[in-house]
Amino acid sequence: MIRLLLLAGVTVAVLAGCAQTQSTPPTFSGCRTWEQQAGAPHLVSVAVLSPELAKVIGVQEISTSRTGTGLAAVQTTVYNCSDVDVVLTMRTRFTGNRGQSEPSSAWKTVFLAPRGQATYGESAISQATDKVAVDINDGNRGQSQFAPGQTYQVPLK
Repeated sequence: MIRLLLLAGVTVAVLAGCAQTQSTPPTFSGCRTWEQQAGAPHLVSVAVLSPELAKVIGVQEISTSRTGTGLAAVQTTVYNCSDVDVVLTMRTRFTGNRGQSEPSSAWKTVFLAPRGQATYGESAISQATDKVAVDINDGNRGQSQFAPGQTYQVPLK
């Protein structure tokens, strides 16, 4: 009986040593995270400001247009590559021919359900605005929602 308990304890210890953990939730297969997308030509006006978020979210698209009154507008679709809720804050920066044309928009909270997506949009208020850029940050204002010391089990492949 004692041998059996010792063998079971050794087996658990060996298996625990093989388990891999990471500081962000694992992503599902085939989902392109921002880490994999960064630098893509069609996404150059998007900035993900949190390295942790870059590992679990992706940007599907960013599109710019003009409103009926001729003001610049932007829409950005983001998605969650993990099986946990993710909270983002997003804002838009506005520029014109002579630099910043108006203050950045206020940070807006965007919730991403597990494997979900959401669309964020904003419009300029100045006719001088002709370019926009979108910033994406951690919804906990600089404190990672994937807390230090918190680990996630990486599924065995």
